[in-house]
Amino acid sequence: MTKLALVTGASAGIGRETCALFAREGYRVIALSRQPSGVESTALEITLDLESFEQIEGLSGALGTEIAGAERVILVNNSGYGQFGALRDLSESMWQKQFSTHVFGPIKLAAVCLKLCERHGIPLRVIAVSSVLSIVPQPMKGAYCAAKSAMNAAHDSFWFDERGSKSLESVSLVLPGPVATRFREHALAALKPLLGRASATHREKYQALESALAPGARIKPFTASASDVAKKIYRAAEAARPKPRYFVTPQTYIADLITRFLPHSVQRRLLG
Repeated sequence: MTKLALVTGASAGIGRETCALFAREGYRVIALSRQPSGVESTALEITLDLESFEQIEGLSGALGTEIAGAERVILVNNSGYGQFGALRDLSESMWQKQFSTHVFGPIKLAAVCLKLCERHGIPLRVIAVSSVLSIVPQPMKGAYCAAKSAMNAAHDSFWFDERGSKSLESVSLVLPGPVATRFREHALAALKPLLGRASATHREKYQALESALAPGARIKPFTASASDVAKKIYRAAEAARPKPRYFVTPQTYIADLITRFLPHSVQRRLLG
């Protein structure tokens, strides 16, 4: 029997590196993404849209066969993207997509995996890739911050709801700061529809945000690689006693200290 890793958002960036690392370590890898792209020659690629509960539930057949023959299962809820812009300007569909990708879909997938693992008596670990912005909001990134914060709360709640399960071993969150992936490119594409109808009040903020996301923009200090994040995910998967939180970059450690020990009034002055 082999260990099984299910990875969402597997076509690029953190997801792709995670698939490669788990495959090198002897895991059977199932790569889940909207547009499969040959992530690993040894991986089974499955198309999945996390906005569709119907698609997620439809995976039960394929996943059930794989899980039945596994020694243990690791679900990595990694899929995500950033919808930036002033909150007053966001459409209903933008809000829906942001929360479906980071909260609704991942929890539904975790529930499907848990039921299958319980059916076959297989241990399950759930690992979600969150963000430093889940604990320290930033201007013009409110929807993303809110969705990542909700991701944290939803996965913690999933643990409290299901910790009596004989299959669920742990639920962990990995919180990186900036990571060198195509995230900025995708965030810029998601921002473009707002630029033509942005609130006049926020025009200068939109210009600054567009510049920060543009190709060739300055890379923030202590930016991690996708491989750095994948290593923390793997650590959570293999730990004898997995931690609820794994931090990746200095920004996340600092943010944790700020939010843990400083009054909210001070936090707003520091972070605003």
